Amino acid sequence: MKKSILILGTLFLCVTVMAQNQKVKLGVKAGLNISTLTFDESELNSSNKLGFTAGAMAEIPLTKKFSVQPELLFSQQGTKTSFSDPDVTNSVYKGTIELNYLNIPVMLKYYLVEGLSLQAGPQIGILLKAKNKYQDNFLGYENHESLDLKEYSSGIDTSVNLGLGYQFKDKFYTDLRYTISYSNIFKEGDPNHFINNDMKNRVFQITVGYFFK
Repeated sequence: MKKSILILGTLFLCVTVMAQNQKVKLGVKAGLNISTLTFDESELNSSNKLGFTAGAMAEIPLTKKFSVQPELLFSQQGTKTSFSDPDVTNSVYKGTIELNYLNIPVMLKYYLVEGLSLQAGPQIGILLKAKNKYQDNFLGYENHESLDLKEYSSGIDTSVNLGLGYQFKDKFYTDLRYTISYSNIFKEGDPNHFINNDMKNRVFQITVGYFFK
């Protein structure tokens, strides 16, 4: 309940400020996610997963050097996992944990020079989908399955973003961003679903955007 109030409060504040500021720029953006999940010692190996992100953004000037940029983004995240038992012949597991979020970042931007900005800010993510699609081979027998992980998830992801952005003179915009989550994705671990209760999101994001005014 408190998290929902925080989300609504953030959106209300942004809308209120935007309504009072005639210099607000509205735009859209889309790009690539390179994501993984961090977790403590485990038999699972993890590697990067590619995903898509897209949504809307607004830039609200505060001073000549500072501005705030709230966004609403659909984001595909997760990780690829693998496992091999050296004591069992032909025992291989490969999986992909797919996590789709509706992310609400609020970035504080500081312009170093014209066009180039340093960015930092909090982000709240609302989990839309959580699945583990995997295939395993045990003693030569292959198995393919898709497991729904939504009931094991906490539902809300809290994180911080750090990045760089550049505003071109022709209204196009690009940024590089790294997201560090400090909340656990899953409420509990389950070895049958190949998840740990301390898994956290890490995302490197590259986007291109366009401001309408």
